[in-house]
Amino acid sequence: MNIAVDQDLVRPCPEDLCRARFIDRMGDHLEAEGMPRIAGRLFGLMILEPGVVSFSDLAARLCVSRASISTNARLLESKGLIVKVQVEGERQDFFRLADRPYVNMIRGVAHRMEETQASIVAAETDLPPDAIAERQRLEQAREFFETAVASLNDLAAKLCRLDEEGRGKQ
Repeated sequence: MNIAVDQDLVRPCPEDLCRARFIDRMGDHLEAEGMPRIAGRLFGLMILEPGVVSFSDLAARLCVSRASISTNARLLESKGLIVKVQVEGERQDFFRLADRPYVNMIRGVAHRMEETQASIVAAETDLPPDAIAERQRLEQAREFFETAVASLNDLAAKLCRLDEEGRGKQ
């Protein structure tokens, strides 16, 4: 039995298309940064959500397995981008966007750069005194990472101040 459907009745609204496009683009962006595409899509969905979303709802809305949600939610939690919350009377997990997720991103980048900087300092210490060219290149790299870390820490502090000022106005 064939049923004809009026296409005008089943077209998604522009707002739904906009949301879907944003979620997919966030997947692409975070994938370009070395994270799983699904983690990016999950983060994109959480940016758009004003409240908490259940574990099973995340899987259904992103059309991915529960295992994939579990793995990628843990990854985003570890980076301070989302948080797991308990809802009274519910057995499953719920998630929401973390407080200051963008500050947490900046701090994560700064931390990784500090680790690189420490490796550079150790290499400078380990080099023999006659390794002048290598020492100069390591010094340039160390100065770059010192400057970048300081700038990222300043940016994180500025974002925190802006957030506090914004909350004070509400």
